[in-house]
Amino acid sequence: MKILLVILFLFFMGCAHYDTSIPVDRTNVVPGSQVKMKGETYKLYSVQSPLKVGDNLVEKAAKAGFELPFNNKVTIINVVPSIDTPVCEAQSHILGESKKIKKDIDLVSISRDLPMALNRFKKESKLTNIDYVSDFKKGSFGRGLGLMIQDIELLARGVIVLDSKGVIKHMQFIEEVSHLPNMDKAIQVANSLK
Repeated sequence: MKILLVILFLFFMGCAHYDTSIPVDRTNVVPGSQVKMKGETYKLYSVQSPLKVGDNLVEKAAKAGFELPFNNKVTIINVVPSIDTPVCEAQSHILGESKKIKKDIDLVSISRDLPMALNRFKKESKLTNIDYVSDFKKGSFGRGLGLMIQDIELLARGVIVLDSKGVIKHMQFIEEVSHLPNMDKAIQVANSLK
């Protein structure tokens, strides 16, 4: 049943291409709550202490069993369900191609895709300034932080901004996963940090 749901999810998301007409969602859901996909509600894995602005993401991820690449620099983290969908691809292009992002800000993208799929996407998209990280093997990032959609085992869509100590300064996980988060706001917050 899970495989069928994943196939349906990817079908509804369409073939991968960069679509600039995807709506930007300004909502913000609490990790561990719920999201929607094409209007249907899905629960996120629940956690005792939901992730929030002010938390140290590097420490929380480590406690969940996930090694987050972090170089003690301001970092923007894309969290996407699957890189091979139009919305995930658009979100990645916005992050990787934005001329608004200061050069000394690190860019990371986390998904449930296999590492080989992420490497292929990185090569084909030419978005080599992003560090692509897979949560495929154990799902510890998504499950441990309340960011994984139950039943389909994919990550919720969002964006996180960390300061140089790994503390979350901005976080948006959107209600409708077929929309984009407000990447301009995340970029603005990241650029203001030093």
